Amino acid sequence: VAAFKKESNILKYLSPIRANSDYTYTHATNVAVLSVFQAESLGIGQEILYELGLAALLHDAGKMFISKDILEKNGKLDDREFAEIKTHPLHGAWYLAKIPGLTRLAPIIAFEHHMKYDGTGYPELHLNGTKQHILSQIVAISDFFDALRSTRPYRGAMDIQEIFVLMKKGSGKDFNPFLIDNFISLMHAVLSK
Repeated sequence: VAAFKKESNILKYLSPIRANSDYTYTHATNVAVLSVFQAESLGIGQEILYELGLAALLHDAGKMFISKDILEKNGKLDDREFAEIKTHPLHGAWYLAKIPGLTRLAPIIAFEHHMKYDGTGYPELHLNGTKQHILSQIVAISDFFDALRSTRPYRGAMDIQEIFVLMKKGSGKDFNPFLIDNFISLMHAVLSK
């Protein structure tokens, strides 16, 4: 709420995303809430929470440059389609970097949210020892969770406990182990109330 009040241009940034895909817009909102929730539990201060929330809202901005037919395809993507999807982090970072006054975290998170904790994922950088920004790691966890818990044209929503199992399997490879444990613990606490 504070971000919407403080950032008068937020709707200008989000409107093209919503126009392109209602799912992407809803997903971005969910990812922002989950990311801020995680970060706040770690003691991250209000100024960074604000920047993280805004960056997480815009993490999939690059999907505006992807064909709607691919984004909403009912079946499995072929190699060409998946190659196009894999360009959205670069498109998003490029787009967001050109917006004056926007937090510097926005293009970083847009670029890194599909990178993995072990350096794999996409975009492929081949830089030895380079890790995702810690806030990109938080967004990656939220992104993964929300994507799997959402119904998509090609599959139903997964059970939350099944998602937690997949997250634990990816701990240390796909995700920061500390952040995964924290996220699952937070979610269990919320779900038990």
